Amino acid sequence: MTRDSLHKQMAGQAKNGLSRIVGLWNYTLRGRWIVTRRYCMHSPRIPEAFDGYRIVQVSDLHGRMMGREQKRLRDAVLALRPDLILITGDWVDRVYKPAEQRAARSMFREMAGIAQTYAILGNHETQSPAMPEILRDVDESPVKLLRNESVIISRGGAGVRLSGLETGTTSGLGRATGDPDNLEPVLEAMFGGRSAEDPYTILMGHKPEYLPLYAKYGTDLVFSGHAHGGLIRVGRFALLAPGQGLFPRYTKGIYREGHTAEIVSCGLGGPRLGIRPELVLAVLASDAGTDQKE
Repeated sequence: MTRDSLHKQMAGQAKNGLSRIVGLWNYTLRGRWIVTRRYCMHSPRIPEAFDGYRIVQVSDLHGRMMGREQKRLRDAVLALRPDLILITGDWVDRVYKPAEQRAARSMFREMAGIAQTYAILGNHETQSPAMPEILRDVDESPVKLLRNESVIISRGGAGVRLSGLETGTTSGLGRATGDPDNLEPVLEAMFGGRSAEDPYTILMGHKPEYLPLYAKYGTDLVFSGHAHGGLIRVGRFALLAPGQGLFPRYTKGIYREGHTAEIVSCGLGGPRLGIRPELVLAVLASDAGTDQKE
């Protein structure tokens, strides 16, 4: 056996061992029980008609079924009384096996049955060989997929802008979005030429480490995931996160860059140890108060 093949074998064994440990964690009570993190987001740019508007973020499901036909997930979201549900990527785990497909279809159906629901593609969707099947399933669902595009959400005669940034190998605009240099032209195409008169803008951006770029283009509030709470935590400290390496900065909670606030969800599935599956509830407030965890 060559040295390279030995290293590959050892890496494969380590990965399989970690997968078994993660699987065991997911079956513990703490690994199964969904926690909700609640935030009150203040801005005088939020129209008064949206004061008290409730947004639930569902992120990083990674093909996980949470109760029969997603019943536990549905009940947890329903209890939060959302006006809007945002699915911020990585609802599959690349391979898109039949079990993952059932989990995704059930989530789409249940979430759209509760409130208006929008989604973006994360890196696990855009890098999946099953991308055509993934797109077909979301297109056939009641969920609206945003691929580097925006819509206006209306309420009481006022509106806010909801934008969805596609993350992964390629974007809907045909440009790579794997690093900030290539991401910037996509953001320029979406947000270039913004002015103070533009509506309050909410961005779904799967990867939190790009917050400085999100802020550069004037977004007001960003919903991200991807970091899985830091994968492994020791007390308040995260040890590792995809795309950020050791001791990552953006793992969970609220982060600020200039006038932009970013909420990072720990998500629901995927690799993690000691980090509970999480939903996010963000309540908008049309004043100049301080953003806070409730």
